[in-house]
Amino acid sequence: MNEDITERIEQYLYLDTNYAIIINGDYGIGKTHYIKNDLFPKVKELNVPYTDKDEKFLPILISLFGAKSIEEIQNQIFLELYPILKSKGVKIAAGLTNSVLKYLGNDLKDILSETGASGNNLSDYSRILICIDDIDRKSKELDLKEVFGFVNNLVENFGAKIILIANEDELRKEINIDRDNYSLLREKVIGISVSFSANVSKIYDEIIQSKYKEKNEPYYKFLDSEKKNITSRILQNNSNLRNLLFFLEHFKIIFNGINAFFEKDEILKDFHSEIWTQILDFTLPIAIEYKSGVLKPELFDDIQNLYKGGLFDISAFLSDGNKLQVKSEEEKVKTYSEIYEEKYLDKSSQKKTLYFDSIFNYITGISSFNIDELISEVNNKYQVEDSKIPEREKIMQKLSYWQCIDLPLKDYRKLTSQLITFVDKGEYKLDQYPSIFHLATRFDNILNFNLVNLKKRFKRGISKGEFEYKHNLSFYFSISSDSEFYEDLKEIGEYCIEINKQIKVNSEKEEVKSLFELFKSDFKAFLEKVNEPNTQLRYSPIFSEFNFNKFWRAFKKAKNTELIEFGFDLKRRYTKYVYPDLNPEKEFLENLKAKLEIEISKPKTRKLDKITFEFLVKNINESIENFA
Repeated sequence: MNEDITERIEQYLYLDTNYAIIINGDYGIGKTHYIKNDLFPKVKELNVPYTDKDEKFLPILISLFGAKSIEEIQNQIFLELYPILKSKGVKIAAGLTNSVLKYLGNDLKDILSETGASGNNLSDYSRILICIDDIDRKSKELDLKEVFGFVNNLVENFGAKIILIANEDELRKEINIDRDNYSLLREKVIGISVSFSANVSKIYDEIIQSKYKEKNEPYYKFLDSEKKNITSRILQNNSNLRNLLFFLEHFKIIFNGINAFFEKDEILKDFHSEIWTQILDFTLPIAIEYKSGVLKPELFDDIQNLYKGGLFDISAFLSDGNKLQVKSEEEKVKTYSEIYEEKYLDKSSQKKTLYFDSIFNYITGISSFNIDELISEVNNKYQVEDSKIPEREKIMQKLSYWQCIDLPLKDYRKLTSQLITFVDKGEYKLDQYPSIFHLATRFDNILNFNLVNLKKRFKRGISKGEFEYKHNLSFYFSISSDSEFYEDLKEIGEYCIEINKQIKVNSEKEEVKSLFELFKSDFKAFLEKVNEPNTQLRYSPIFSEFNFNKFWRAFKKAKNTELIEFGFDLKRRYTKYVYPDLNPEKEFLENLKAKLEIEISKPKTRKLDKITFEFLVKNINESIENFA
């Protein structure tokens, strides 16, 4: 396709014309790359026609990105024609004719003499091809009609050869007129319009060879081996090569760190290939979406929850009465996370796509890349303990979905039996049990388990486990209504969810007890702990869990300076829009206010104490007003 564009441009250069060519295409698909790397080398080899001299064409490329005036365009053209002018700091403000010489006088003649050029060829466009890029990205101060008028003057009055590079859809939007009127404007200037399509495969090869083959051979080899995966994602996203370049440069840092780790690593060596796939499959979509400007900060939590929350339909674990009423397909508007999930996450796969916080934060600019954090995440995901992968995890890997298909049935049965023995001891993580139940019963229960007894066995094993509460309990494969033994799977999943909820209840009780002891022993340390920014305590209704009478007895013993600090903390805790989970604390504040007002009214209350209590009441009133 692009070879045909080159041929048409070659023919254009040999014709006597009074029009320009426009190369039309979406942003970032490689139009400029094509001009610089494919077209220009060929144009430079072409002889200028109708001349006795052995002259070759001179192609130049200028960008209108941010350009505010025609004078800026003129200036760019001259600086590209005579690069020495850049070093001299010359500013061209006159037209593209010999009047430039008159305008700048002998100074320009002296400068041009250094290049071997003369005033005569300043107005000779027979040997020059001017390519004007980014017309659709110029400043709004420069009217599109002015640009077309400028180009029209060059092609009609000076016989200039000009190629415009743009996204015509954007030009139509900018000029704010209908399609027919836009066509009338462009037909005066444009003789040929060609649509550009990126050859992503070819450009990918050129980029990785030029940037990495000599400077970073291991990275080049990796990119070459992963070409199909990477280019398919780029093609999926309108062949935007800016996304590709952003990904390649950022992933280079990740690759170098992990590659250095893998060179010394013996523990995970059997999983290196799998880990590379997981890291690549996660990084590539995040990089594309962020560079495209679609993945914005307000959507970060949605994408993080999409990965951390697992690839299953949570409604499967809700009772019918709790299920949300879903709109019809015609009425339903998809959320960004739903679009992202459809686009990048294969729900039909039995393998969960892993999430890497260190990579997400790096790609989205939250923090610099830290290889130690990524290694820690990898070790955690592969359950590395005491510098080795536990036997229970090795068995799971051997039985992973299609990994087991070549095993003799005797070995398959033995491994599954060993798997369930670890279940009996409660040695797996809570989020693994539904997946393990599925591994035991898949392929239409090929091992003929009694499912009622097997579920009881799983529940006994799970109850023996020691787990920490997980805010987003996710499971390691897709659970849907068409899964094998769906109701049984659902039962195991629901049991895990209930266990997780009970862990939360128990841990909160212990936490409240611990916090109250801290409150009694060190009031200042207590305030610092519950008001730390970006922690769960900052958004948990701690005060509503305290026995108020016991709280008040300890509160009265605090120093006035501590109570003043408590008053300031109230403002920080109950901002203009109180976090919904803190609503139960409103009653606590009302009770505290009532107690303080009684103290203020007592004749025996010291004056300085009254001032402190009045300050607290004032802050409590302001805090209460912020509740919905």
